[in-house]
Amino acid sequence: MSQVDLLAFVAAILDDLKVPWMLVGSHAASFYGEPRSTHDVDLVVDLSDDHIAPLLDRIDSARYYLSESALREGRMANLIDTQTGDKVDLFFAAAEPANHAALMRRRYETILGVPVAIASVEDTILAKLRWNRLMGGSERQIRDVRGIVRLQSGSLNWDLLNQEIDASGLRDVWKTEIVRSPEVRNDS
Repeated sequence: MSQVDLLAFVAAILDDLKVPWMLVGSHAASFYGEPRSTHDVDLVVDLSDDHIAPLLDRIDSARYYLSESALREGRMANLIDTQTGDKVDLFFAAAEPANHAALMRRRYETILGVPVAIASVEDTILAKLRWNRLMGGSERQIRDVRGIVRLQSGSLNWDLLNQEIDASGLRDVWKTEIVRSPEVRNDS
């Protein structure tokens, strides 16, 4: 099973259980910007306690590892295919206040033949900037944002993006790493 197959498998379960979810991280950044390899699939899920038992019932524990305690505690949980090593990281929407608004703005696309809910381009940029800050500066996150802005600048909701950059305290990194970058030309 490939990452794409694993994504399709998890997406089908989440959709069947009516769990709001969206694709984020490197796969979202690659969709909007410049493709790059990654070792996992990142999803934000709005998983309630009522979803946990049915989710676990759908996962074959002989093939997949999924920590029930992480799910019950609302911590990031890995779903790992023990045969291939591919994994899906499940991030709880409740862990980050911006996730609920991002879930409302998610889009529906087909990526490599898989129908997915994906974070909006603006929310992908914001999440990458937040991860950069959390990691104490990450060139990978900055490269992803530059690629997205370079390819999507004409279709970005600049008002929303600038409002959220200011609300998140990300204006400094936005100006120094993105706006002033010779790789990016934009209207921000």
